[in-house]
Amino acid sequence: MKILQVNKFYYPNRGADKYFLFLEKLLKNHGHEVKVFAMSSSKNLESPDSPYFAKEIDLHNFSLKNKIRAIRAIIYNQEAKRKFKKLLADFQPDIIHCHNIYHQLSPSILDAARQAKIPVVMHLHDYKLICPNYKLYTEGSACQRCKKHRYWECVKHRCVDNSQSKSLLAAVEMTIHHRFLKIYQKGVSLFIAPSNFMKKICVDFGWPEDKFTVLENISPISVNQMNEELKEYYLYFGALEAEKGIDLLIKAGAESKRPIKIAGIGKAENELRNLATKLQADVEFLGQLYGDHLYQVIAESLAVVIPSRWPENMPLAAIEAMGLGKTVIAADIGGLSELIKTGDNGFLFPPEDWQQLAKYLKQLKIPEALKIGERAAASRKDKTEDWHYQKLITIYQTIINKKEL
Repeated sequence: MKILQVNKFYYPNRGADKYFLFLEKLLKNHGHEVKVFAMSSSKNLESPDSPYFAKEIDLHNFSLKNKIRAIRAIIYNQEAKRKFKKLLADFQPDIIHCHNIYHQLSPSILDAARQAKIPVVMHLHDYKLICPNYKLYTEGSACQRCKKHRYWECVKHRCVDNSQSKSLLAAVEMTIHHRFLKIYQKGVSLFIAPSNFMKKICVDFGWPEDKFTVLENISPISVNQMNEELKEYYLYFGALEAEKGIDLLIKAGAESKRPIKIAGIGKAENELRNLATKLQADVEFLGQLYGDHLYQVIAESLAVVIPSRWPENMPLAAIEAMGLGKTVIAADIGGLSELIKTGDNGFLFPPEDWQQLAKYLKQLKIPEALKIGERAAASRKDKTEDWHYQKLITIYQTIINKKEL
């Protein structure tokens, strides 16, 4: 099968990008002919397909020239569409699998795919299909104000970086793409939701249920033997953003007097460091970790904590930790509720309830953490690479067969 994988980044930026890169390798290992389309960047991995890549759009460079170019690209990136059409003509894929294309690539490429009559499946790694700021979270709490295309709520509440201009652009983008062009409705044959929660929330927002299928994420990491040399610290790894609830973990760490390690970078880092100092919490900031170094820090932790305020989809952090045989302590929200059963393969606490989190941190001991970690790994044992591959190929074949009818 000839498969075109599409994502705006071609390097391991966040969970969605890691999954995209993992999937490219998985499909190639099963003998498929796979090409990729992304945005050019000095951070990219090497790829023979890079001559086709769209020009880089740097949303952090706010020069006037870049602003104008970025606004045009966010609404409809003509340059990306031209490059994509060239790749489609040269490669002639059987199916296109899109991941995160919003903003930099834009859904202009969906029009190119529809014109070429090539079916598209799209992976929903976040809530951008229904929410202007991706998160279903604003002003410190979960939010569903934009139901029924009420995207002006984004401007009213300054949902994007607390900026009225950015929020206005996001609202205009959503209005054009969904109300006027209906570009996702017309251009995507099927959406792949990594959690039942993601599917349900999209249907609640008005999308037809038959446009979605659920395929749970997997971790490319597995364990053959539990690491019994645990150390007495709790770990958070991921983006340092307000919606991730890391401040709740710091408060719980201070209350329980248990050491915390935090791996990652993000806009909230200085605020979190100041909070840790103020509360005299035992917190170590490790910066951004990758590969074996990250996995070692995970494996040696007493447990991994995911204290999110926003409704997580199907976080790779939880899946990776469970794959490494770790106890996961998480907020009972979004897709996390589908992964974890309290007292069995981890612990759930009510969102924002850092006092309950502190109790879990204080009570958990190494012997219990090892037993729960074993059950966590066992709960993931059937979710193998082969399982995931077979499910995905069935989705591809179903969509291709419908196209041929």
